Amino acid sequence: MKAGLTNRLRKEFSGLSKAEKAVASYMLTNMSSLPFETAASIAESVGVSQMTVSRFLRALGYRGLSDLKDKMRNELDTTPLLISDRVDRIRKQSSRDSKLWDNFELEMQATIGVYELRATRAWKRSIEILAKRSDVYVAGFQTIAGIASDFAARLDYVRPNVRLLDRGNGTFAELLAGQASAPCLVLFEMRRYTRLSHQLARSAVDAGIPVIIICDNHCHWARDYTEEVLSVSTDSHLFWDSQAPFLSLVNLLFDDLIARLGDKVAERIRAMRELQDRFEAFQD
Repeated sequence: MKAGLTNRLRKEFSGLSKAEKAVASYMLTNMSSLPFETAASIAESVGVSQMTVSRFLRALGYRGLSDLKDKMRNELDTTPLLISDRVDRIRKQSSRDSKLWDNFELEMQATIGVYELRATRAWKRSIEILAKRSDVYVAGFQTIAGIASDFAARLDYVRPNVRLLDRGNGTFAELLAGQASAPCLVLFEMRRYTRLSHQLARSAVDAGIPVIIICDNHCHWARDYTEEVLSVSTDSHLFWDSQAPFLSLVNLLFDDLIARLGDKVAERIRAMRELQDRFEAFQD
């Protein structure tokens, strides 16, 4: 039932209203935690009314969230996760601050969601794009720029022709009017979403350039541009939204990409190390 619901949401996504896309995107990103949600909590996370959530669920054929949860609970193993001395210690230390423990639970659920992404078509397609395209351009603006930069720097060790885009020349001509034979774009985003991300994604799609969007679960517009959307939950009880799921996703993505590239990675790393030694990049 979980797989069927996921496939249906993705298939019907383009025909949904803006509010429905927001709810659908949240459901796709948080499928495993839906049995523990309420219509109110989904509505609050997405930024829509409870009535919108209820109407959307009825349109999917459920009498309401309770009906969906009853069916999903039969298929989900809800055994407490990671029961160990370390987790017990964290629980005891944070018992004086329930917000901290609640945040720990949110981050654990988000990490589980990242690992579940590895079984999706979007993940497998993203690996193929990163492995086969001649050039990879990476972009991320504002608060997500650092993670985009780290991704580009590490990807450059794995394969050639990786470039971090910035808006220095105001045109992104290196991607949109460059000489690369088969470029692709990896775009990182999390709220608040920059106008540049929309413009860049739209321009890349118009130019026939494959786009991979790595974003948070509120970025419902991402699927308007590409099917290769890797969406993570960044919900947090702390001051800032959590960026930890992005790093978990990137680490897993690199691992699968390296396995896909095989011997080419060893050759690339050997060449990079020779250059590092030549320019004395690192101290002994």
